[in-house]
Parts: sequence; C-alpha cells; structure tokens
Amino acid sequence: MKTSIAIIGAGIAGITLARNLSAHADVTVFEKSRGLGGRMANRRREGFAFDHGAQYFTARSPAFKATAESAAAGGHAGIWPKAVHTLKADGLVSDTRPPEPRYVGTPAMSAFAHGLAEGLHIRKEATVAEIVSADAGWALGDNDGNDLGRFDLVISTAPAPQTGRLMPETFSGHAALNAAEMSGCFTLMIGLQAPLDLGFEAARIEDDVLSWIAVETSKPGRPAKTALTIHSRNDWAEANLERDRDAVKSEMLQSLDRLLGKDFSTAPWLDLHRWRYANVEKPIGQPYLFDASLGLGACGDWCLGNRVEAAVESAQALSQLLTQRLQGA
Repeated sequence: MKTSIAIIGAGIAGITLARNLSAHADVTVFEKSRGLGGRMANRRREGFAFDHGAQYFTARSPAFKATAESAAAGGHAGIWPKAVHTLKADGLVSDTRPPEPRYVGTPAMSAFAHGLAEGLHIRKEATVAEIVSADAGWALGDNDGNDLGRFDLVISTAPAPQTGRLMPETFSGHAALNAAEMSGCFTLMIGLQAPLDLGFEAARIEDDVLSWIAVETSKPGRPAKTALTIHSRNDWAEANLERDRDAVKSEMLQSLDRLLGKDFSTAPWLDLHRWRYANVEKPIGQPYLFDASLGLGACGDWCLGNRVEAAVESAQALSQLLTQRLQGA
C-alpha cells in the first residue's frame, strides 16, 4: 500500500511537490480557493482581465528553464514584458539592462499552474484548519470540523505565518517559521473602455505608495479591453493593511494621478485586492523544513527568496528527500 501524503496549498510549490511525488505515493493536494497557482493569480470582471498577483517570472536554473519552455510550447506560458522601465515623478527611465526572458501564464497567469497540475488529485475549496495526530499518521479537519482524511505525511506550502499556526506544537520547524518575514501588498485593478498608450508595457514605480504598473492588454493572450494592474509598496501596505479599503483605493489612485497625470477615479471598473503575505522580506535560508519523526514538513518561496523559481527549488529539494524516504519504505 502506497504512503498517503497531504499537501496543503496548490500554489507553485504545492503543485511541483505533488508532481514529483505522485509516482511514489498517493498524493492529495488541498487548496482553500477555487483556483490554482496561489499568488500566480488572475481575475476576470466585466470583460477585463487582471493578473493581480505575481506579474511575471524568470527561469535561471536549467531545470526550471526547461519547465518554462515546455509550458510555452504547450500554450500555457508566453514571454512578457520586453522591458521593465522605471516610472518616477519626473518621467520614465528606460530599461537598458541586458534582456532576460520573463514569462507569464497564458491566457492568464494561473494557466502556468494549471498546466503543471494536469493529472493531479486536487481538492479545491477545501481549507485545512487543523492537523491532529491519529493512528500513526495525521487527521486533517476544516473550519467546520469536517474530516478531510487521514494521511501518513503532511506537507504545508502555505506562507510561513499560516504554516506556523497550522502545524502542531511538536513540529520541530517552528523556530525557523517564526524567523521568516513576509509583507503584504495591495493590488489596484482599473478597467477602461478606451485604448490607452502609456508608452510602456510594465514599469517599476519609485513612489511612497506605489511600486508597479502593468498594462494587462500588452500580455500575450489577454482580452482587448484596456486593463491596468497597479501594486502598492510592501512597506506602505504593511502600514495600511487594516485601513478602510476605499481610503486605500483613493490614495493609490491619487498617487497614480501624480505620476501619470491621469485621473482614473471614475473608470468603468475599479477593484482592490489585499495580499496579506505577498513578499518574502527575509527567507529562512534553508530549502525546506521536515520533521522525520513526525512526518510533517513545509516548503515554499519563503524558504529561499522572493521568486517563483524559489518556490520551485524549495519543492524540488523536499521532493528529493521524500522520494528517497518513500523508495526506502
């Protein structure tokens, strides 16, 4: 009988881990939301499309380059943007760095995750709220006390603070989880009826409030309706996480007006999303956590750094350890 493994979270780390372990174990992935990809997220409203989480990813290791290129060949990814300029109060500074391929999911950012997740057993809208010792393994339960099943091993790929709250007190990785530092972000989404030429596809922003702007319609495979995605600074978000959402939206729009000379406050579509754990400020500095005596572990970008590829590398490292354990079982 195969070892049963529960993986919490269907972001890139969770999906990578599940792909690598499915040949050796009975793997079930639990995802609290309706979609896959975690912060590689997208939203469609009124004909507008927004990638409101991660904006693009790079691939630097040979293994992940092969994964990205395979996804592109399969129609799940494309190249974007050509350049990332810098927007300042006094104008736009062109990106003169040597080009590096940057990828996005197509036709939406989450498509990259969906492509990798094909064939996996994923339970969506299933929130794991507790992990309780049971029968030489672990019983999972949701917020309503429903039984989600019993498993030999449980791995969390949720952000470090959430993983820390979920893991039993006996888990040996709590000190490392507490050492990780993550910060929030607000995403402002603007939908326009008329075309808009800003002179760039994407730009980092030097501002007290904002940090990023993307023209969604410049991404491959996106709808033609003009859509903009704007990210706040992480430190500004941290200081305003519990603030009234309308006030947050208003201040972000005012900052955008100062930078572009355009008032979007009456745009046909305006929306705001709060990411509580968007950015890895301080990783734990080790590729994963695993308590062999308990059969509990954790991995994610917060282990190694603030990149999509860091989440993949973390999951790859833990999957190698677990595969050796499973093959020796």
